[in-house]
Amino acid sequence: MKKMISALLCVALPVGLAGCSTPAMVAQQDQAAEGEGSAASMQGDGIDLTFTDRDKDPSYDEASATRITLNGDVVIVDGAGATAEGPVVTISADGAYLVSGSLDNGLIVVDLPGEDDKAQIVLDGATIHNDTGPALYVRQADKVFVTLAEGSTNVLSDGAEYASTDDGNDPKAVLYSKDDLVINGTGSLKVAGSHYHGIASTNDLKVTGGRIAVSCVQDAFHGKDCIKIAGGDITVNAGDDAFHSEYLFYLEAGTVNVESCVEGYEAEKVIVAGGESTIVASDDGVNASAAEEEGSAADGSGQQSDAAEGAQPPALPQGAEDAPRSLDGAQPPERAGEGDRRGERFVRDDASFDGEPPEPPQNGMTAGDDRPDEGIENGIGRSDGQPPEPPDGEPPRESRDMGGRAVMPGASEDCLIRIDGGVLRVDAGGDGLDSNGSIEINGGTVLVSGASDGDDTGLDYELEAVVNGGELIAVGSAPLAKDLTGGAQAHLMERLSGEAGSTVEVLNASGETIVSYTAPKAFQMVNASVSDQASIVVR
Repeated sequence: MKKMISALLCVALPVGLAGCSTPAMVAQQDQAAEGEGSAASMQGDGIDLTFTDRDKDPSYDEASATRITLNGDVVIVDGAGATAEGPVVTISADGAYLVSGSLDNGLIVVDLPGEDDKAQIVLDGATIHNDTGPALYVRQADKVFVTLAEGSTNVLSDGAEYASTDDGNDPKAVLYSKDDLVINGTGSLKVAGSHYHGIASTNDLKVTGGRIAVSCVQDAFHGKDCIKIAGGDITVNAGDDAFHSEYLFYLEAGTVNVESCVEGYEAEKVIVAGGESTIVASDDGVNASAAEEEGSAADGSGQQSDAAEGAQPPALPQGAEDAPRSLDGAQPPERAGEGDRRGERFVRDDASFDGEPPEPPQNGMTAGDDRPDEGIENGIGRSDGQPPEPPDGEPPRESRDMGGRAVMPGASEDCLIRIDGGVLRVDAGGDGLDSNGSIEINGGTVLVSGASDGDDTGLDYELEAVVNGGELIAVGSAPLAKDLTGGAQAHLMERLSGEAGSTVEVLNASGETIVSYTAPKAFQMVNASVSDQASIVVR
């Protein structure tokens, strides 16, 4: 007999955003000049989630643009502001540059002298490969816009080994910028990184348009200060993180399909306000972890990320025209086996309880009533927020006290996963959503599959996890699973078991299905919540 378990309507104050004095948390200096017509609604939290008008505008004056035509190992420049020496093009003046053709072994370098100088590089059918360095390298600029021309197909790729630069600040990406970088437009871009990252900036990295596919051996998108996405259609296969920023990852709109990676979205603060995300990760799907300290080489270069005076672009080797090319990039990491069973309904694992499953709250209970303080003894975890007791013979995990609640070392109030809208689907080999601080769900649809066994699960956090809106189904393993700590809408955690292909349904009190989720792999527990319901059940 199926037993329906109602969810207690829990009410809690939303988790606030802690302030941060990092560069990503303050307004950009160029907003006044470029226009602030697209500021996001969360600016009041002290986090800069804005995009300038120019960030989203791919237009340019074709008549006045300097044309750069690539032809094997020869480059022709028609216009001012750029020079070519062999297969190396240097852009040294503010303006727009239209790039087309194919370069077998060379690069484009942007080196602008003025503090406020900006360049717009329009890729219009450009293919650039560099055996020993980045294909496009922004050495110095206030900001560079890489615009993907309408209807164009563009390819950037590199070799496995880079030549060292004179100052030791070696680039680490196919498209590498030491200053703010924006990708916009409606064309397509393929990035194949055989050396390290795919696209990287040691400052801000924004995407507002284009069809972008990145395959690389490390991070697909690496923005030290922030990564912000306001549009586009992005596909990722990464040897490490799909998107990695020290301080902020923000998705406002667009489609992101992470086909393979170690971790999907990683930053101190991960904020999803819209768009549609699908993440397949061998470890955590979304991870909020504390930023590295300044000077710790967060850009992966092994050096401080700031450019030094006199830095030179990577040298090209002798015989470059004969060097092999590869557009395939790194092979994505293999996923753990998930079994071959599909389409089977899950069965309730009642045998795991001591006696009968817990009864639902009585009708007389109201929001804010105390929950049982003896904890849950079914392997799911304690309802009072305390970590479960370790198995016999194993030492307890080290923890510390924060306001009367034990949390693990490394917990930080700066760490946050916040979901305000959009659709987020996660299939993770580790934790689905993992915050070293808090999780806050205010809207959208969140469908998560964490690890099928072991200590990882659908939701993991150190401080608080609240749900104030939207729809949530998270499945995963049971041993260290955690319930949400509160919020403004009904939620529950229940022990259920299912195979890959099993469907979890959340129903309202009338028995109507509100949201359902077909799990990609086996699970033993479910977290669920939906808006505008006093109680819910799962089956």
